[in-house]
Order: sequence, then structure tokens, then C-alpha cells
Amino acid sequence: MSADKKAARKTRRTQAERSEETRRKLCQAALDAMDEVGYGRFSTEDVALRANVSRGALTHQFPSRNALIIAAFDYLILSWEEDWLLFIEKNERHLTPDEVTDFLWEKLFQAGNYIASLEIMLASRNDDELGNGIREIMVNWASSRDKAIAKLLGVSLERPETDEFIQLSLCVLRGIALHSSFSSDSTKELQRSLLGKWKEMLVATYGGSR
Repeated sequence: MSADKKAARKTRRTQAERSEETRRKLCQAALDAMDEVGYGRFSTEDVALRANVSRGALTHQFPSRNALIIAAFDYLILSWEEDWLLFIEKNERHLTPDEVTDFLWEKLFQAGNYIASLEIMLASRNDDELGNGIREIMVNWASSRDKAIAKLLGVSLERPETDEFIQLSLCVLRGIALHSSFSSDSTKELQRSLLGKWKEMLVATYGGSR
């Protein structure tokens, strides 16, 4: 291969890397904007400013507002999945239900941009184009999420009580996270108290059984 061809290949690879970096910056900026101002005030102009890229660069990567939002949601879900997989690979033992609760709280409900994900999911209910894209991502995420939780517990996902534990825990923790974000009287102490009460109920209901 000639030196010119090698240089051209290197240039193309560098351009692809730059394009991917721009997409990541725009996705993160979109999530930050959704977190801070919400779906109602979300704008591509704001996202471009936050990412420090031109409007043209944004439009080149994402031709529509919905395309940007869907890509940002997918980017967030993938970051969660990678974090979970890393934890599971390093984990050497099964967790108890209350330990799984701590894991879910830290890795999901207190993770960066969780509120942004709720903003996007709620908005997708009234927008068919956005909804179709988000639902496809959510179906895949819910499946991998539930399998990961069952693996951490060391139980079969086919057991009815496993699904009951997972869905109930997700609902309760989602409620605590929302309360923490939108209630003026929420404090870290209150969060810990609510989580503690929930874990006490889990131990009473599920104990340490597998």
C-alpha cells in the first residue's frame, strides 16, 4: 500500500472518530439540557451551544429534533448497560434483595441524567415518531435490565416472585427519585429514611432466600 493510500485511510478513520466524538458531545448536551430545562423548553440551539458545535454540525449528525432526542436516549441507556455489565463482571457473589436495592438506587435512580430519561419517556407518549423510537429502545433495555437484576440476585427470571420483586422495587425507587427531584421538602436524610424503610419491608417479605 502506498504512503498516500495509508494517509488517506488514516484521515478517513480520524474523520469517523471526530464524527463519533461530535455525536457523543451532542447526546450528552441534549441530556443535560433535558435535565435542566425539561422537554418543554428543550431546543437544538441550546444543545449546540452546550456542546460547543455549530448548528450545521448538529443538523449534519441529527437532521431533526426527534432524531437527536432518540439518539441521546439510546446513548444514556447504553452507558447504563455498560456500567451494569462492568459491575456484574466484577461482582463475585449474589446480592440480597436489600443490596440489590442499593445497587439500583446508585446505578439507576441516582445516576446522571435519570430525570432527563423520564422527561423523554413522558414526552414520547404524545409524539408518535418519538414514541416509536423510544419504545424500541425501552423494550430492549427492560429485558437486559431485568436479566441483570435476576443475575445479581442469583435467581431465575422465570420465577413469578422474581418479576414481582423487580417491578415493585423499580416502582418504589422511581417514586423516591421523583419525590427527591420535585419536592421542596426532600432531603438526603429523608431519602435514606425512605430507602431504609423499603429495605426493611424487602427483608421481611423476601428475607435472604434465593
